[in-house]
Amino acid sequence: MGHDTAAERARTGAPPHGHIRDLVGRMLPDRRRTARALPTPSWPSPDADHEILSGGRTPIAVDGDSIERCVEGRRVLLTGGGGWVGAELCRQLAQFSPADIVVLDRDESMLECPWATGSAVDDPRLPVVADIRDRRRIDEIFELHRPQVVFHAAALHHLVLLETHPDEGWKTNVEGTANLLAAAERIGVERFVTISSDLAADPTSVLGRTKRLAERLTATSGGRTGLPYMSVRFGNVLGSRGSLVESFRREAATGGPITVPHPDATRSFVPVDEIARLVIQAAALGAPGEALVIDTGPPQRLDDIARRMAAASDQPVEIVYSGLRPGERLHEVLVGSRERCRRREHPLISHIAVPPLHASMIGVADVTLSQAGRPLVSPAGEVIRSRV
Repeated sequence: MGHDTAAERARTGAPPHGHIRDLVGRMLPDRRRTARALPTPSWPSPDADHEILSGGRTPIAVDGDSIERCVEGRRVLLTGGGGWVGAELCRQLAQFSPADIVVLDRDESMLECPWATGSAVDDPRLPVVADIRDRRRIDEIFELHRPQVVFHAAALHHLVLLETHPDEGWKTNVEGTANLLAAAERIGVERFVTISSDLAADPTSVLGRTKRLAERLTATSGGRTGLPYMSVRFGNVLGSRGSLVESFRREAATGGPITVPHPDATRSFVPVDEIARLVIQAAALGAPGEALVIDTGPPQRLDDIARRMAAASDQPVEIVYSGLRPGERLHEVLVGSRERCRRREHPLISHIAVPPLHASMIGVADVTLSQAGRPLVSPAGEVIRSRV
């Protein structure tokens, strides 16, 4: 038999691991494990985005059988579950009949949202407030819930702010990922998926470098365990808080100006439901240590998008060019210049081998910072800490 979930502990009265876990176990409701489609979050409608964006995407097909084999009946833990991508991942994972989905986020206000908090008796979601920087807390959660599959979406990902506060990006994106991987290996997690970013390919920013290090730490765990511990890379998600399309829309609604980084800048965009579907599909296809790259469609000029939004406004809207911000790219890069990718099973998912990087080489886990290697420096010149 597998390990009991927290709900089963509460039901059976089994001795918990400490008084905090006892309290948590007693508060968890009894849940019947039946498949159900969870309510769709009230995202901004993607239809408005598709009216502005040119081109289109073919409807996404996934292999439901392969996804069911890695999710059905298993205990799933999802970090960053209150965020934009995390919440949609949670909603879609629930449709594949997991035993539990432990929805972890440090923002309790996001966990109160109906798409992140289990309420019905047949709802598998178990909200947990925790910070992935807190290694002891993460160890406690993994020991209590014994997840078999982990989707790691928690991150700091504001490009400009992380250039100003690089250490914060390090603590969450690198050390937080290392904490999760260590806990996952310790209890024998079967499958681990780190949500990465296009900025990890040939990184030019603090955000990109911390994400790249998270990929390499994940690859190390995959190589050491021989289990599918992998990363998934993609670019811009429509409707997310950091989306340029959302920024353009807000600026147009207030009369402008619409701020474009550069007249030649391009980006590709994909709806959040499609990204979540492809991330789950990638999780079912990935091999130990790989990064799986999601094709987000043809790039579009941001200037063209801004002009279409301005033309759709009922008042004159000016367009201004702000210049590229520190660490910002003119065009997206999903595959690094030294990386080789191949498509094996899905037409929109490419596979890339990621070189491993042991946590001890960059001063995380039990290794002191003084043992680290050469500095990792952002384009603005800040030393993130002495790292490889």
